[in-house]
Amino acid sequence: MVTPAPMTDFVRASRWCIALALLFVALSGCSEHNDPMIELSGPTMGTYYSVKIARPPAGLSAETLEPELLGVLDAVIAEISTYDQNSELSRLNANPSTDWIPVSENLLAVIAEGQHIAALTDGVYDVTIGPLVNLWGFGPERRPDRRPTEAEIQAARERVGYRKLELRSEPPAVRKARGDLYIDLSSLGEGYGADRLVDWLESRGVSDYMVAIAGAIRAKGRNAKGLPWGIAIEQPRPDRRAVHRVVPLSGHALSTSGDYRNFFEQDGKHYSHEIDPMTGTPVDRKLGSVTVIGEIGRVVDGLATALMVLGEERGPALAEAQGIAAYFIVREGEDFKGIGSSAFRAYLDAAAPDSASEK
Repeated sequence: MVTPAPMTDFVRASRWCIALALLFVALSGCSEHNDPMIELSGPTMGTYYSVKIARPPAGLSAETLEPELLGVLDAVIAEISTYDQNSELSRLNANPSTDWIPVSENLLAVIAEGQHIAALTDGVYDVTIGPLVNLWGFGPERRPDRRPTEAEIQAARERVGYRKLELRSEPPAVRKARGDLYIDLSSLGEGYGADRLVDWLESRGVSDYMVAIAGAIRAKGRNAKGLPWGIAIEQPRPDRRAVHRVVPLSGHALSTSGDYRNFFEQDGKHYSHEIDPMTGTPVDRKLGSVTVIGEIGRVVDGLATALMVLGEERGPALAEAQGIAAYFIVREGEDFKGIGSSAFRAYLDAAAPDSASEK
């Protein structure tokens, strides 16, 4: 018997929520404001966005900024969404050609980042995982929450493999070894959307902001109280939301990936959206979530997913070897253990003078 996970249909309907492992709070800015603040939020990409601007430049208001902001988000959807059948990525996936297919520079850049992370993890992370994502019911091709048969898994795995995808920069193009290759950029999408919003904000002269698209966050400067933006990483619990710890964020990107929001249960077994392309099945780990901090949203977004799939042993090892600032929350019975990489601890030490308090 299949028991649906306790989440709304809105979340379950979208692969864009796979990184929804982060409880966003601008902790030190959620009470009385000392300085002016513009706040914008709403639905996008099957999830939500939130933008906070402290001390906005003269002439900017929520009313004037919101239409432009939505235009930026619509442009991202038109490029990389698998839910929009008219998006550039959907058209690429539907194209059966095995010749070079021209793509935009933006789409190529996001795919290239995914290919870089795939090579870094020897294919444990893979942007061609779309057939498996859809097979397990976590993509746009809705299906009942059930474990696929071994034959179905094997058939989908034959269509997966980052080495089946070739990229060309001049002119930008993609070549598929199989015409039915299906690229899924959801694990980079929220971070990419945050990057695009940041570019837009800075073009408008904004220097103190926090941008969140679900679990992907970028922040710069100070909040309305003149303090760094405080971001709360939540405990990986499916039944309730609770803060595990708070980290300060300014001039960086942060993304969290976990297994406790987008999943289903069948015959008492938990199946999350985090799928290992090597086995074709969701990962079964003690690892509940991974948070990565870096410079670029789409990079930390993809790395958080990659480290989550690698698990509580291989994930920290790769983070140490590559100097990735990562924080792993591992389940120990009913309790949780946090493991920070050397680069993560160094980040907190550097931010310590202005650090937001932990919980």
